[in-house]
Amino acid sequence: MNIKDRLIIALDYSNMEDAKNIVEILGETVSFYKVGLELFLNSKGEMVEYLTQKGKKVFLDLKFHDIPNTTTMASLFAAKQDVFMFNVHASGGRAMMESVAKRVKEVNPEILSIAVTILTSFSEEGLKETFKSELTLKELALNLAKLTKEAGMDGIVCSPWEAKAIKELCGENFKTVCPGVRPKWSVANDQERIMTPKDAILNGCDYLVVGRPITKNENPVEAAKKVLAEIEEGVKEGSLCC
Repeated sequence: MNIKDRLIIALDYSNMEDAKNIVEILGETVSFYKVGLELFLNSKGEMVEYLTQKGKKVFLDLKFHDIPNTTTMASLFAAKQDVFMFNVHASGGRAMMESVAKRVKEVNPEILSIAVTILTSFSEEGLKETFKSELTLKELALNLAKLTKEAGMDGIVCSPWEAKAIKELCGENFKTVCPGVRPKWSVANDQERIMTPKDAILNGCDYLVVGRPITKNENPVEAAKKVLAEIEEGVKEGSLCC
């Protein structure tokens, strides 16, 4: 995989103009962007078309979560867009994910269908408070990853802290898309389970989602290049270890 394709820039903006501006600034430095719910709604979906026309890869991060038929219909909408990857919530269950995986591949065999395990904003305490579960974050993420794999999905969104164990459980070809990645020179913001780009790669992350450390930096291009350099360092070190 191309080093540049491993970095996904999170376009966490409430309007299309600001999002377009950062894409223009980053230029050819970056090839892959995440469009989430906030930007998708505020741009009426036009940001996706803009990015694809620019020749960029798109991760459509809308986290579909509903009954199987409704989620499948939403996923088919995503599959008909010119995007590289989209996601659902794994907590929607096996039947939902099996339906999505089967129908989407019929429409677009190339698109990656992935599922969210546990949001990176959750702490162990928050998990117990919300779900009344005795499982740890890692145990619950692994269970949801296994379910996602068995349902025929292509990968998961997870914390970099769970990526290695998920690879061991689900196989090297099962994709791991990891937010919660922060360079050492960046602040954590509102995410609990974070890791540096180099360590994330060494821990089994295929794609790293990075937003504010780059998009809010005084020099976004240099920030992106520094993150890409850390990714490359991790890839090289990982290849030497194997």
